[in-house]
Amino acid sequence: MSTFTVNIPAGPIWNNEDALRKAPIVAAAHLGKANGQWTTVVEGQMSVVGVILEVPNGQGAHSYTMDVLAGPIWNNEDAKLKCPIVCASYGGTWNGQWRTVVEGVMSVCGCTFHF
Repeated sequence: MSTFTVNIPAGPIWNNEDALRKAPIVAAAHLGKANGQWTTVVEGQMSVVGVILEVPNGQGAHSYTMDVLAGPIWNNEDAKLKCPIVCASYGGTWNGQWRTVVEGVMSVCGCTFHF
């Protein structure tokens, strides 16, 4: 299995002890593992943690479907373009569903995750 590392927002992290507590939680939420690296990107407001992810293979004993924020989607054709990309960015696949949650501002895509 191939892996890659990304930085994921974690809210403010105050020190290494705080990072050791928060990073595994953030990593698990993204189906990854913390790599021990973190940095503050906006003082007192936002830090990022390094997370090791596996390239998704679309298989696994478990699956879960949830809606993911996607920005505005205007129609079905627009959803067919945007949702596969949005779901892939979270390591999932688009299940063909989408809906608008704030007219002209925000829509969500139905993404399925296998783990």
